[in-house]
Amino acid sequence: MFILVSFYFLAAHGHGRGHKKQTRVAFTSRMFEDATNLEAGDAIPYAQEVVDTANAFANNTFTAPTSGLYFFTWSVTSLPNNPVDTSLMKGTEEIGKLSCHNFSNGVKRNTCAQSTLAQLRRNDTVWVSAAEAMSRVSGTYWPTFSGYKL
Repeated sequence: MFILVSFYFLAAHGHGRGHKKQTRVAFTSRMFEDATNLEAGDAIPYAQEVVDTANAFANNTFTAPTSGLYFFTWSVTSLPNNPVDTSLMKGTEEIGKLSCHNFSNGVKRNTCAQSTLAQLRRNDTVWVSAAEAMSRVSGTYWPTFSGYKL
């Protein structure tokens, strides 16, 4: 009985002979310089790719290589008198929001982050959008956009 149950588990979960190992889907990209004069709907330029295990991140956009549940997180840095309001977009649908305001009178920066889960289908796209016109998003401290499949 134990052998039969073990075989069923291995076959059902792909751990037997001939199982093809799949690459885990994960990416991180970061800003490396300030972005200026963004309009509502512009992509936040997370242009420096750090990790992309499935070659799924390009042109500030993640494209799901497989269907499933994904975790996303993104951060932005604001300067005094330069609020940063962003949206996490699944195609044209807003699935997350982040508002980062800096009320200091000096030159201090304020870094904010947000995270969410999203159910994606293969080839769905996810990206971070300027929620409104912004004069400057600071690239200092490497704000990031990351995600992985659960």
